[in-house]
Amino acid sequence: MSKYFAGKNRTAIIGGLALLVLVAAGASLSLGKAQEKTTVGYVNSQRLVEEFLEPAVQEPLTRETDRLQKELDAEIAKLQVEDEDQKLKEAQALRDKYQAMLDQKKQELITPLLLQIRESIQQVADARGITVVLDNSYGLVLYGGMDLTDEVLKDLRQ
Repeated sequence: MSKYFAGKNRTAIIGGLALLVLVAAGASLSLGKAQEKTTVGYVNSQRLVEEFLEPAVQEPLTRETDRLQKELDAEIAKLQVEDEDQKLKEAQALRDKYQAMLDQKKQELITPLLLQIRESIQQVADARGITVVLDNSYGLVLYGGMDLTDEVLKDLRQ
């Protein structure tokens, strides 16, 4: 896609952030309801990321990556340094600066969507009488519980 930003695996970064937030969401949903009868539900956060979050951020993130890539290329082309080592250092500093800008944009795109996912999980769980929601992306729930993933995805797409 882009020559300077291609080294980072965007999906892994997005997925990792989302997984952490969703695990925290599951834990927080269970804290307030510890005294009640426990009814367990679970979601597959990996599916939520792949089927909702990634498609939602892909196009704006691609646009921003392309825009930053053009700016970075122009900045590197302007470098007026004779010493090749110094020029490489300055080019790397520019790449780092632009990578930080791209990372900031990712956060701006992802954060509201993660909150939306969390709210949707809570709404679906409350509607079904679920008191604890776990993340089952890695098959941690071996028996029982109710899979809420499809309902959460349906809710998010509305």
